[in-house]
This record gives sequence, C-alpha cells and structure tokens, in this order.
Amino acid sequence: MTAARPTVLLTGSTGVIGATLLPALTARHDVTALVHRRRPQGATTCVQADLTADGLGLSTSQRSELAVGIDVIVHCGGLTDFAPRDHTAFDNVNADGTRRILELAEDAGVPVVLLSSASAAFEVPGDDLAARSMRAYGRSKRRAEELATRCSQPVAIVRTALLFAARNAATAPRHQFPHALFTAMLQARPGGLPVRPDHWTDILPMETLVDYVTALTEAQIRGDVTAPGLHWVTAGPARLTAADLERACIDFLREAGRPASGPLLADAATPRRRMHGMARVAQLGFLPPEQPDMPSHLNRLLPTQVTRTEVLEALCHNVRRCAPWAP
Repeated sequence: MTAARPTVLLTGSTGVIGATLLPALTARHDVTALVHRRRPQGATTCVQADLTADGLGLSTSQRSELAVGIDVIVHCGGLTDFAPRDHTAFDNVNADGTRRILELAEDAGVPVVLLSSASAAFEVPGDDLAARSMRAYGRSKRRAEELATRCSQPVAIVRTALLFAARNAATAPRHQFPHALFTAMLQARPGGLPVRPDHWTDILPMETLVDYVTALTEAQIRGDVTAPGLHWVTAGPARLTAADLERACIDFLREAGRPASGPLLADAATPRRRMHGMARVAQLGFLPPEQPDMPSHLNRLLPTQVTRTEVLEALCHNVRRCAPWAP
C-alpha cells in the first residue's frame, strides 16, 4: 500500500516492548494494532485477531482487507512466561504464531521486523522446571527465526537482550526477569542470590531497543537491501556483572533507610539445597566471565553503541522502581 504516511501492522502492542514501541511508531506512521484481548491507546486502528488460530482467526474478507492496507509488519507478540503450565504454549504462540504472521506478510507482499530473543542462540542446561521453561522458550524463538529465513518476503530478525523498563513506563513489568530479580534482591536477604559476583548478564535500556526497531522498520519500508537478516540488539561490551546489580541494590537500600545486613550474593560454589524460583532463574540468567560478550549491531542503524554509563543509569532507575515496599 505505500502512501505518504505508511501503515505499520504491529502485534503485541500491549506487551512490554510493544507498548513502548507503539508511540514511537505512531509519531511517524499510521499503526494498525493486531490485538487479542486488550486494546492499546494510540493505535490508528485495532483489528481483533489470534496468533494461535488458523488464519489469525480472521475471515477471508477481513484478512484481504488487512493485507491491502499495510506496508510493513512489526511482530512483537509472544509468550514470555517463567513457567507456563504447558511448555507447548511457547511453540503455539512464538513459533506457530510467527508462521501465521509470515503467511500474512507473503499475502500482503510486505517486509517484516521480527522481535526475537538472544535466548534463541543458547541452550539452557538443567532438568528442573526453570531450566526446562527457559529452554522451551529459547527453542520456540529459534524455530520462529528458522521460519523467517524461509519467508519469501524480506525479514529483519531482532535478537534482543534482556530489557530494562522504559523510564516513562506506567509500571515496572514485574513478570520480566530483570525486574523480578531486582525485587527479589531488594528483599535484602544476605546471601540470597547464588550467583558469583563476576558472572554477567546483558540488559539493554528499552529506549535503545525502541530507537533501533523504529529505524529498522523505516529501513524495511524504504526497501533498504541491508535491512533483512539478523540484528543483535544488546548491550554487548556494556554488559553488567552480578556485582553491579548487587551494588545498585545495596546503595538504594542504604539510601531508603533499609540497609542490607550483609552481601546479597552467595558463593554459588558453596553446597546449598536445590535452588527454586527466582534464585534458580537468576542462576540460569547469568553467564561466566569467560563467556564472550553478546554481539551488538547497534551502530548499524544508531549513531553510537550504548555505553556502560547509560546501562548503569538505567539499572539504578529500574532498581528504584522495583522496591517491594513501594505502594
């Protein structure tokens, strides 16, 4: 449909990424939000659909009308549960849902920006519930990427790291790993987190991801031949160690008049009972120091790479928002 103001079809517009991406897209484009239950504020148009249903749950006429009215698809919709009751739900939503979106792109003859995850590149070890859940999630994202490589339309795959909440977000996304982790650490249980101080994780400011995806969407609309393919959108060398997270939490606890009575990190080599819940998820979410940084392609579309200072500022801001005693 290319027009003076192109139309973006956005999935996942009420999710953690989509809700922040929506206003950035509407500033430059018309946005049709593909919605399941909740309708976002700010979209030009909303279309009721279902990623888990054949044909997205749309009638033939609805699908045809949708296809002729869009210029690009930005697919953010997905399942990111820590421990769903049924692990096949990851495939049903993340992989098969992506297949249905790619089929729509082929019908419409438009390019796609696919939000994936760095988890697609890793195979989490372990037989416990947390490990099985994270492994199933990563495999579902990997399968979605594989489907994207077989699509007849140009697809740009965004492998993003973990994300800090946006500064202007109404609430912190409590069910996302970084924020659940900060909340647990702010309980100030000495030695409660069984992670070595030098182990690291990659958490990117949400605003950086939104800037990159917005630029990538515009590149896809322009038909930029360098846009399709794999994009690692991560902090890269600006990664954070467990010690960085501990320091930010201890500093905030002291400032809030709730000083920790000891270190928040425990020596992971010390024999302990089997870890469950957030402690186990945290173990799986950190990588050893000898593991290389994740690739980062931010400078393909943005002026500069994200800096460690920017990441640390986002860390401190997010820690403050995750205080478990806050109303």
